[in-house]
Order: sequence, then structure tokens, then C-alpha cells
Amino acid sequence: MVTIKEVEVIPLRIPFVRPFKISRGYVGAPGKPGEHVYLKLVTSDGEVGWGETRPMPSWMYETMESVYTTLKKYISRILIGEDPYNIIKIHKAMDKELAPVVSSGQPFAKSAVDIALHDLVGKLTGTPIHRLLGGKIRDYVEMSALISGTPDAIGDYAKEMWQKGYRCFKLKIMGDVDEDYKLIKALIEAVPEGKIWLDANQAYSSYSLRFLLRKIADIENIICIEQPVPTYDFHGLSRIVRISPIPIAVDESLFSHYDLLKLISMNALDALVLKIAKSGIRTSTKIYALAEAAGISCMGSGMTESGVGFTAAMHVFSTMEMIAPVDTNGPQFLKDMLVRGLEIEGAKVKVPDKPGLGIEVDEKKLEEYKAEIEI
Repeated sequence: MVTIKEVEVIPLRIPFVRPFKISRGYVGAPGKPGEHVYLKLVTSDGEVGWGETRPMPSWMYETMESVYTTLKKYISRILIGEDPYNIIKIHKAMDKELAPVVSSGQPFAKSAVDIALHDLVGKLTGTPIHRLLGGKIRDYVEMSALISGTPDAIGDYAKEMWQKGYRCFKLKIMGDVDEDYKLIKALIEAVPEGKIWLDANQAYSSYSLRFLLRKIADIENIICIEQPVPTYDFHGLSRIVRISPIPIAVDESLFSHYDLLKLISMNALDALVLKIAKSGIRTSTKIYALAEAAGISCMGSGMTESGVGFTAAMHVFSTMEMIAPVDTNGPQFLKDMLVRGLEIEGAKVKVPDKPGLGIEVDEKKLEEYKAEIEI
């Protein structure tokens, strides 16, 4: 029987080529690299599976340091000697070691494990991940362009991305009604035929959002407003859904199928945003199945992951119906994706057909960007 023999946890800092700011702070910028953690699993017969997670404390509580220590101290001992095919058993063991409370426990760390296990099983069986999930329904996944900054910067960058083939634009809004309206108008003027996906990253309350809704209610290009209120404010989401003429999508309030069940019961969403970084592959498919049964539309997003996390998302999203091009924005912002074998043309990504993730990690690049952990 093949078992997991070695577990290596690799913290990284990958440079950004352009600034990326959300309402709660910088995701990254030139001089402010993104923090990533790669997970390398080696089996008793020498096969290697890769996982990645992208902790971001401006977005949620896990940090590069907490992911590193969680994987090294608590999860590695679960994995050593285990059969990599036992994904369900490993998830149960991780949840016992790091208990879920209201929602998931250390979900970003667990996501890296989940990706690496699926990569391993795919390689061991000679099967791409999308086939393990039931098979892709499209060969290419189309991406949205992530837009943030000043009105002038937004307009110029949107035009540039339109020329590259992007047709949907995810705009970060910051919680100031008048300033956000300027950003929206600048984007519409730059790409009048583009679809607009607004993301507030918890910047509003159910009260303050009403004033923005009055200004933008008649703008037909807007397909949704994502996570307008704080992650814990399910009642605020419910109040907004009742009165908003624009669909409300949920991201930070939704990490598991358990979260989705609560949101549905409270009529607190019109659509949801899947992220492999927050839910892994296995739980993302559970969320999608429940959403499909409840008639809730789905969108796909990312955390500026590099090649491993990005490719995992491509496999998963290729098996799902989405209402908009996915916001997997690592190629827009990162200096290096750290893998070979990705095929990206404009806004479209070819879904790999080789076993597992179907890409090759450049381990020399991992050494180049390796970070020192200070605890």
C-alpha cells in the first residue's frame, strides 16, 4: 500500500507587479509581496503531491505563520503513514485535531492539504483532478479582471484588460458612497459594454449600503454586490437581500456547506462565491451541490494564488456552472506563478489534462522566494 512518507511545509513571499488594495488593507503591491504556503507530500513510492494556500490576515484570521505551524505541528502527524486515497478519513482527522467551532477550523491550512491529496491521487491513478470530480464541462475557464485603485487608474487598467479579452470586471469598493460611485462611473466609462462585479469586502453596513444602492440601482451592467457587510452579519445580509434591486453575493460569510445552509434559511444571499483557498476542493463541491439544489447561483474567485492553488481552482471551476467569469487573479498581480505547464491566453485558461494538477512546480523558484518564519 502506498502511504505518505514525507511532509514539507514551504513558506513563500512572492512579489507583486502592481498594487492590489481592498477595503480592509493591501493584498499586495510592489515592495509588499504576497505571503503563500506550499505543501509538498511525498509517498512511499516517491510520488509527489502539491498544495498551496494564500493566508491573508486583512481578509481572514489565518497568517503565514499560523498556517506554517498548523501544518508542521498538528497536521503533519496525521498525514505521515496515511494512505493518500483516504481523503474523507484525513478530513475527519484534521477536524478532530483542529476542531471547527461555528464554521471551519483553520480552513486555509486544511485547503492546502486537500489540494495536495487530490494532486497525489490524480498522479497515482493517472487521472487529472477534474476527472476525479466527474469531468470538466468546458476546456477553458474564462477569468474576470480584478480592478482597484483611483478612478483614473481604474479606467486606464480596465481599457488595457478589455484589449486583452476580459469582459467582466470585478471592482473593489471601499465603503464611501460618493467615492465608490466615482469608481463605478469611471469603470463604466472605460468599458461601457463590460459586466461589473462589485466587491465591498465587508466595507458597508445594511444601513449605509442603501445610499449606494439608490445611486446605482439603474446601472444595468452591475451583476452583483459581493459581501457588502461584515462576515458575521447574517441578519444584515438578510435585510439587504430583501430590498436590493442588485443581487447580493456572499463570500467571507461562507466557508462551508454548513454556512450555506444557514444563509439559505435566512434568505441572506442571491449568489455565492466559491474559493478553493477557503474551502478546499472537497468542501467546495459540497457547497456547489447544496447551492444547485437550492437554486442559488455560483461564482468563482481566488486569493491571488500562484500556480498550484490557481490550477486547482481551474480544475474545480471547469466542472461547474458559473454566472460570471471567475476572479482568479494571480496571473494579473504576481511576478511569478512558480509552475510550468499553465496555458493562459488573454482571459482564458486551458484546463490541464495531465494527471493530478497537470502542472510542474519549479522547485528552484520555491528556493528563490522562500521566506523565513519568525514566531
